[in-house]
Amino acid sequence: MDQTVISNSPANSGKWTPFFVSSDAQETRHTVGQGICDHVLEHRSALKRPVTVRYRSASLSKLTLHDMAYTMYDGEARIFVPDMSHIYLCEINLNGSSHVGQKKAETPFSAGQIYMINANRPHSKRWESDGHQMMIKIHQTDMEAAIERTTGMPMRDPVIFSNAPQNIAGKSATLAQMVDLFSKDIETDQSFFASRSGGSAEELLIDLILEAIPNNYSHHLENPEPKIRPRHVRHAAEYIHTMAAEKISFDDLVTASGVSPRSLHAGFKKYYDVSPMAYLRNVRLDLARFELKQKSSASTSVTEVAMDCGFSHLSKFAGAYKQRFGELPSETLRNA
Repeated sequence: MDQTVISNSPANSGKWTPFFVSSDAQETRHTVGQGICDHVLEHRSALKRPVTVRYRSASLSKLTLHDMAYTMYDGEARIFVPDMSHIYLCEINLNGSSHVGQKKAETPFSAGQIYMINANRPHSKRWESDGHQMMIKIHQTDMEAAIERTTGMPMRDPVIFSNAPQNIAGKSATLAQMVDLFSKDIETDQSFFASRSGGSAEELLIDLILEAIPNNYSHHLENPEPKIRPRHVRHAAEYIHTMAAEKISFDDLVTASGVSPRSLHAGFKKYYDVSPMAYLRNVRLDLARFELKQKSSASTSVTEVAMDCGFSHLSKFAGAYKQRFGELPSETLRNA
């Protein structure tokens, strides 16, 4: 196959590399693998016409940007990553049709959508037409640092994002616009973002990813500025988030807070606008909704999810769930 390699060097700090252009699958795998992660790449074409890849990358202090386009004459291109070792990858589909998933690429991923690939899990993709994507690569340690920075609490579990592509709207539209701004800015000789020390602009981008794409910490991020809340309120909230699936009484929360029941209740009403036990119920409901969206009715049941999230009465759980989300938990599971 004919190939042209303009550059396969690692990304320069804060600047785009020259474009790498190739029609050779193994050369592409090697170059892209250096920038993102090792993977298996296969081009399938009945007419034996190669897929042409156009790729560049830019390395900043806390993340790297990747710009990749495929030109498909016929057939398809398949990508498989056995293990996204310590790497999160946010993909913004600008053009083209593809399918994504973990072990199998079965979920449609269309232009105008964002898809988050989780760390330490497999990833599959199947391109079926000409396509163009922007990708943001974030190391697991930087993602975890963002969680602790934004919630004001230590992490217990790894960050797990929804495995469903999200339409670009609301905060995800802001995210796409910000990535486009980054991309254009670092093409200039006097880049604003490349000159920022400490990665504050990149931290803002990572924070936006956490807020725009549903994940198992989304319920922590609903209330801004957690660090300004009094210590006893933060201690009780941290206890709730850490022990949400366990049996928790109001006395347990009082003990965790170190203040009187009256002071704890007043603190939660002032800073969260709900009682401590209502806050616990909402955290459990949010966890249950996230779990229901990730499961299938063939592999789990509403009862199993409810019990795993700390609910012991299914009828009360279903009623509270519908009041909070406008649908029954069985509907969420059925539509997952």
